[in-house]
Amino acid sequence: MVGVADRGKIALEDISVDFEVGPAGPFDGLGFGVKETVTLHGNISEQERVRLERASNFCPVGQALNKGSMKIEDEVQWSAGKLVPASSHESLHSLAGELIAIPSGTAHAQYLLDTKEYDDTGAMAHEGEAKVTVRFANLTRSSGSILLAGHSSDGWVPGPFPMAHSGWAASTVATLSQLLPQTSGGISVELFMAPIPGGRDEAQSHAAEGVVGRRPVVRRITLPGTPQETPLEVVQAALLRDPISIAYKQGGILLEHNVVVG
Repeated sequence: MVGVADRGKIALEDISVDFEVGPAGPFDGLGFGVKETVTLHGNISEQERVRLERASNFCPVGQALNKGSMKIEDEVQWSAGKLVPASSHESLHSLAGELIAIPSGTAHAQYLLDTKEYDDTGAMAHEGEAKVTVRFANLTRSSGSILLAGHSSDGWVPGPFPMAHSGWAASTVATLSQLLPQTSGGISVELFMAPIPGGRDEAQSHAAEGVVGRRPVVRRITLPGTPQETPLEVVQAALLRDPISIAYKQGGILLEHNVVVG
C-alpha cells in the first residue's frame, strides 16, 4: 500500500493493520478466519481511500491467502526413494486423526516510517518495514511474539512472501507429523517460487488495479523411509487437510476487510 500511495501521489502519512484470527473459517477443513482493519493516516480523499483499499485487498500475499493466486506443484521424496510429482488436488485415501486447532489471537502491524529507502534520484527504492506484534492464547497463558518484515535492502529483514511461506512450510510439517506419525521427526519442506516477471512495479500495478497475479511455487517434501512405508496417496491425503495449504489453494480466509482513515 505504501508503494501504491507513493506511485499515486497519495498523501499517506502512516498506516497500521490489525488482524483478528478466529476459529470459524468459510471452508471445511480450514478451521480459521481473519478479520482485518487497515487504518490510514493523512489527507486522503474517499477516492484515494478506495484505491488503497483495493491495493490492500490485492497485495501479493493477500492474493495468495485470500484469492488462491498460487499455482502449487508438489514433489515428494523419501530418504530411500526418488523424487516424484505429487499433486494434492485429489486423493481417494482418507486419513483418521485430528489436527491441532489454530488458536485465536490478534496481530497488530505498525508501519515504521523511518525505514523507507530512496535511490540517488530521490525515488522510493524500498517501501520500508513493519513491526508486527502477535498475541494468542495457549493452554496455560497468553503468549506473544514480535516480528519485523517488509521491503528493505537484501538481508535486512524477511520480505512478506518469505515470511508467509515460512508459516506455510511450518504448517505442512505440523500436519504431516500429526497425520503421519511414522514420519515424525524426519520431515523437511522446501519452497521454490519464481519471481514476479515485472518485479515490484508489476505487483504494485496489479494491486492498484485489482488484478490477481498468478505465481507458481514448487513445494518439495522430504520424508524418512520408503514409498512402501509411507505411500504417496497417504501423503496426498494428508496435504489435503493442511489448513494453510487449503487457504493457498482456495482462498477465502478473510471474513471482514475494513479500510478506514484515522
